[in-house]
Amino acid sequence: MKRSRFLTLLLVIAFAVMAVPGFIGTGQAQEYTLQLAGAYPSTGETPRALATEKIKELIESKSDGKIKVHVYLDSQLGGDREILEGCQLGNISMVSQTTAPQVGFIPELAIFDIPMLFENLDVARKALSGPFRAQLDEWYEKAGLKLLLFEPIYYRETTSNRALEKVEDFKGLKIRTMENTYHMAFWKALGANPTPLNFAELYVALQQGIVDAQENPYEIIWASKFYEVQKNLVNTHHIAFILSIAMNKDLYDGMPDEYKQIVNESMQEAADYLFNLAKAKNDGMLASLEEVGMNISDPNPKLRAELKKAAGEVEKMIRKQVGDEVVDSLMTATEEASK
Repeated sequence: MKRSRFLTLLLVIAFAVMAVPGFIGTGQAQEYTLQLAGAYPSTGETPRALATEKIKELIESKSDGKIKVHVYLDSQLGGDREILEGCQLGNISMVSQTTAPQVGFIPELAIFDIPMLFENLDVARKALSGPFRAQLDEWYEKAGLKLLLFEPIYYRETTSNRALEKVEDFKGLKIRTMENTYHMAFWKALGANPTPLNFAELYVALQQGIVDAQENPYEIIWASKFYEVQKNLVNTHHIAFILSIAMNKDLYDGMPDEYKQIVNESMQEAADYLFNLAKAKNDGMLASLEEVGMNISDPNPKLRAELKKAAGEVEKMIRKQVGDEVVDSLMTATEEASK
């Protein structure tokens, strides 16, 4: 009887240990099983989904299968907030998401809600991968996370049922936005009427004229067929869409050095792959949107100046929230990257 209870206890302990992310075996055959979770779709051959699969392929190949990566997209392990909390607690090894849902955990990331920061994605990438990256690492570490990848891949752009050629055209424009204080403040500064709305309701809202406009990357405009209910697309490039991948810091710190190196190298290769793929996809999707009849335009210098003026109002808000030093650090990095 005692032997039976002892064996049962051993089985329970063994199952519990193997269920822990990053479990290390004994002896020479050390093995890790890592979860990589995201709340975005796995379908549609999108750069984000393809990059997560690339990470799995690279890590498993470089480690000869000693590090296994299980990818869970489509909110399988929860929404953005739930998976980030799970990663902090060590229940999920890695999370892949944009900075927007992370602001509640890492307040400094609000700086990426300042519109009109980067003149193009190449400048954004250079700014975020230079000396400024050390600050990002520090902010994530304070939240119990190890930052592994931080890559700008898209911009949020503006579509509308009317031409947007001058700042007066934004007056009273009912534009669907996320329920984000800073995003809404930007549109208000332009004279528009920002209207938070569930994304699932957006197509019908545009079709029925409940809202006049919306703002999203090309990928989402194309995949959601907004070109059927919106005829104008303005390359406002107002918010950079940044994908981050972070790991539970204790888990990362506890890995053997050679495994850390494998993870780091894999993430760098995946970052290069993601950036180049996203750029190619962006160009392709923009061409496709033009082919199906959208009127594509770039803001003229006068309108761009007005967009930057409105962005300045948001910058003031964020400076009050996170402090001048935090904002200035990003501004300096961006200025250096632009040279």
